[in-house]
Amino acid sequence: MNEVKLLLQKWVDDGLLPGAALRVIHDRRVWYACDVGKTSVTGDQLVTPETLYDLASLTKVTTTLPALLLLFQEGVLAPDDRIGMYFPDCPADKASITIAQLLTHTSGLPADLEERRRDSQIVLPELLFRQKLLHAPGTQVVYSDLGMIWLGLLIERVTKQKLDAYVTNHVYEPLGMNHTRYCPNTYVFRNIAYTEYCSLTGKYIAGEVHDEKAYVMGGVAGHAGLFSTADDLCRYAMSWLYGTPPLISDEWREQAIHWHTVQASGSRGYGWELNCSQTLLSCGNGFHPSSYGHTGFTGTSMWIDPVQDLAVIFLTNVVHLGRNHQLRQLRPLLHDAVTTQLHKSLTE
Repeated sequence: MNEVKLLLQKWVDDGLLPGAALRVIHDRRVWYACDVGKTSVTGDQLVTPETLYDLASLTKVTTTLPALLLLFQEGVLAPDDRIGMYFPDCPADKASITIAQLLTHTSGLPADLEERRRDSQIVLPELLFRQKLLHAPGTQVVYSDLGMIWLGLLIERVTKQKLDAYVTNHVYEPLGMNHTRYCPNTYVFRNIAYTEYCSLTGKYIAGEVHDEKAYVMGGVAGHAGLFSTADDLCRYAMSWLYGTPPLISDEWREQAIHWHTVQASGSRGYGWELNCSQTLLSCGNGFHPSSYGHTGFTGTSMWIDPVQDLAVIFLTNVVHLGRNHQLRQLRPLLHDAVTTQLHKSLTE
């Protein structure tokens, strides 16, 4: 896998990435690990196994999804439950939206708010109530932060706990994800990858959530806000690949990676993006069609391939360089390099 590390190092040297953490899981272990580059372009802090990354939208599948699956498993909630059951003030056009539709991004809600600012005000759930539906629920995939925000509120409502407290107690601690948290204390966690420059403060963001909506929600949300390390995400990915340590049952893991949106013009499971279409995704060409994964706006991704017994965690803070970057083109190249070298090593 040295060729893969050289590729990552070249991208860093060429100024395409500040740094990156890569983990490859195979044969029930971390088969390859490397950390390259720095956490910022202005400092000397190296990327190490202790580097915390702002996961951005990976939060959707590492916080909101496992929390809901546990609640499904316990019979507290069901995928077909209508959101109006838990939000009685919800307007009629949204009351019939199901939890499953929110998880598969087929609720009809828009992708985002019309305006996103770190100095704005968000009043929930009233802001969600006011959004105009783009489509009838269940008919069209529109990837939406707003639906995942709503699911985070739902988890808090039914558990009577803050979202971060619930997932820490029921997901991260059982899996040994000891460096995974919302709102990390920067005096305790000093190795945090910097994200984007903030004109409000005149500084690069580090240890505070990059996403504007999550920021004005206090840093804790169902769609963004989680920080973690590559090694912690290995524990999470292995719980999906192998069911160890036991957390979510085989039944609910299978439900989550089932293609639920065949009739809605999209390749979505519960939370996860599925590699079942002919469209080239960020996992490249080498992942099996049954694989599933997710990306994050800051530069993070996780792809899991149960057929090839493979998972790839790739964490960068490319948004630190600004939003005009090349990660969309680089991610498939990285995954292709990993699968090529894995196949080569297994046949030698």
